[in-house]
Amino acid sequence: MYVNCTPESLLAELDAFLEMERERNGGPVPALNPGHRRQFIWPRQSIAAQYNVKPTEFTRTVRYESHGEAFDIHVAETAFGFFGRCEALKAEAKGASIDGMLSNLTRELDPLFKRQFAISRTLGFSRRFDGHINELPPGAHIRLLFCEDRDVAYTAMLEIDAHAASGLYTPSLMRILEDESHPMRRSAQWCTLDIFEDLENVCRDKDEYRAAIETVRQFMKTASDDYVRAVYKAGDVLGDHVANYDALEVLEDVLLTGEQPYGRRSAIHGMIHLCEWLPEVKNRCFEALEKAAANDPDQSLRDYAKATIQDIARGGPHGPEPALVGEV
Repeated sequence: MYVNCTPESLLAELDAFLEMERERNGGPVPALNPGHRRQFIWPRQSIAAQYNVKPTEFTRTVRYESHGEAFDIHVAETAFGFFGRCEALKAEAKGASIDGMLSNLTRELDPLFKRQFAISRTLGFSRRFDGHINELPPGAHIRLLFCEDRDVAYTAMLEIDAHAASGLYTPSLMRILEDESHPMRRSAQWCTLDIFEDLENVCRDKDEYRAAIETVRQFMKTASDDYVRAVYKAGDVLGDHVANYDALEVLEDVLLTGEQPYGRRSAIHGMIHLCEWLPEVKNRCFEALEKAAANDPDQSLRDYAKATIQDIARGGPHGPEPALVGEV
């Protein structure tokens, strides 16, 4: 799977994908809010087992068609109704009649088909994807971070994270943080930042580490929304995971010069955690927070900075961060 795959070739594949997506979308588009991740579990709990229907009771077979494909459905007729089992799709359903069971099977299969077709759309496949994400090559994993199904993106992230220490993915992950064109970029950026929690170990050398830090800085300063809490996560990564003087410098800079309020809010949150790991930086954080409390353009962030100084000083739990204009 990883034969002839290099950081450079993987980055080139990502760039080609993003360019293709820009052409398909008519250029760069605003980020979309994909909503919360919904964990996908398949197969689901067996309904036949709940009614103690034994395998030997599935004595009939009917054909079921969906999305241009046909499947065998094994049927058991019982005192509780008709049970159908599709071994190819690992799905079951129950109904008062065979037609009712097949109708329920269609509803049961809807999440599976939606997920499979979402993967296919992202990867450019002409039919539904019926394989396993962990069997795909690295380039597919990178592209799936942009999948409209956040759980697919999360699954791809886990595959990338398992091999991230090799440095294979790092240039591509930085490019994802830089992207300002794909509609699903916030989900992909959240996944990238989750991997960057172990930043020093996913960078091949000091130069790449510094470049990654700079990429996080620019992302925090310029991101014009905080869908899926991607910007918020950036401050958390710096303050609670990188947690060093490089992180401090970025948090100070973003708080005082960031173009967007989402990054400045994230920087305040990051400072709370950084002071927990590095108590010796409290005075520098207080200085930056005092400037923000006096000068930030957003009143809610001025109040948040002032409250955070008090939270850090007393070493207690920090209060909630403010919702910004446009956020529910």
